[in-house]
Amino acid sequence: MIMIKNEVQKPDDATLIIKRMLNAPPELAFKAWTSPEHIQHWMRPEPGMVVPMVSMDLRVGGKFRIQMKNPDGEFFTGVGEFREVKAPERLVYTWDWEKDGSGAEFGEVEGKTSLMTVEFLKRGEQTEFVLTHSRFASVESRDNHVRGWSAAVESLAKFVEDRANNEK
Repeated sequence: MIMIKNEVQKPDDATLIIKRMLNAPPELAFKAWTSPEHIQHWMRPEPGMVVPMVSMDLRVGGKFRIQMKNPDGEFFTGVGEFREVKAPERLVYTWDWEKDGSGAEFGEVEGKTSLMTVEFLKRGEQTEFVLTHSRFASVESRDNHVRGWSAAVESLAKFVEDRANNEK
């Protein structure tokens, strides 16, 4: 099957949309996006990054924390709260960065909260994945996230395709 690349859209200064066909069913893609043990395998916004720790309370009002560490030892820890959880079709949650991010517990955030909507749309045996990240504080922040999310979605696509092939 042909791997379709990410389609990136920037409808305005504060919004980023990334679409990608995934060669896996929505249930598998949703689980990969929301399971700490899976996130640790595919979340790679930069080459060489590792994910030492993920916590995920997957319910409306539940919080998540994804701690990423680059090869230089710098931490990038994304945190937020779930606003909508409709497995396996849709997630809506806030996104912010911790100021330090190196600790084992939730830390102080930067306070530039944005909004994520992630959809997993069934298309035959595939999933149309749509990530909409909105309410960026600046164009620069949006554009920095284009690089990170594009790399992460590429890694997710490979991860779910490998898992789907192993289940056949």
